Amino acid sequence: MNIRLLEIFRAVMIAQSTVGAARALTISQPAVSNAIRQLEAKVGFALFDRTGNRLVPRDEARILFDESEAIALVSTKLDQTVDDLQASRLGHVRVFATPQLGHSVVPGAIRQFLENRPRVKVYLHVRDSYKVIESVAASAADFGLATALEPQLGDSFDMVPIASVEMVCIVPLGHPLVKHRMVTPKHLKPFPIIGLDSAARLSPLVRTAFSNAGVPYAPTIEVRYSDTACLLVIAGNGVAVVDWFSASAHARRSNLAIIPFRPRIEVAAWAIFARARTPSRLAKALLDSVHVSTRRFLDGAA
Repeated sequence: MNIRLLEIFRAVMIAQSTVGAARALTISQPAVSNAIRQLEAKVGFALFDRTGNRLVPRDEARILFDESEAIALVSTKLDQTVDDLQASRLGHVRVFATPQLGHSVVPGAIRQFLENRPRVKVYLHVRDSYKVIESVAASAADFGLATALEPQLGDSFDMVPIASVEMVCIVPLGHPLVKHRMVTPKHLKPFPIIGLDSAARLSPLVRTAFSNAGVPYAPTIEVRYSDTACLLVIAGNGVAVVDWFSASAHARRSNLAIIPFRPRIEVAAWAIFARARTPSRLAKALLDSVHVSTRRFLDGAA
């Protein structure tokens, strides 16, 4: 597969037009159209339907776009490496993190890491755990940060423990549940619940707790990320059970109350490295800062 043709194809898919892709890549529109024709000839089937001057992606184009993301990330990383060398920067670190960690402990870790490294660049990508794992496996990330990972991943990755926290209940300040020292599924039953959908790794843990308590788990709203659940709770849409990292990050800057949830659900946070690749000194230093930032985050909440 020609990487340049793939890059132009992805630009067309993102811009949704050849004109927009040409502008983004600073090439001519005919060059974009020609590249798409070359790519279609190479793969042996049409990727777009032509409607007037518009290109309408077929299902095959959408599948190719999704499957090519890992390649695009590696290509982007290579381009940025060349840019760093040309600009005489000493190095860079690329980390992929789930929102639970990327929006809580990682910002402070990066600030500390860069304090004495003005010529080092950090690339932070906040994605779901599946993309974090995929990016580390494809060497598109120096390391990843995620929660609730399967122990079996230790067969393929080096896994470094960061912290273990609990799932907690979050409610707006002034909510009737605030008076409780802890809450159970039965306490939550009368209230609208904002739940994590089945694609979220934390979802089965919460669903099991409700099932064991004999309480139907029937969320009014389902979301992918704990971050989104926190925002919906702040807006008054209901209550939620989320990881402590997300809850604490939002409680520090909004009217959000955190209540211990029972039965206790422990959630481990991990850093993962590709086993076949030796971590750089910069990656190790940034991970050290993540550990320090996590401890400060935990101490601050205590």
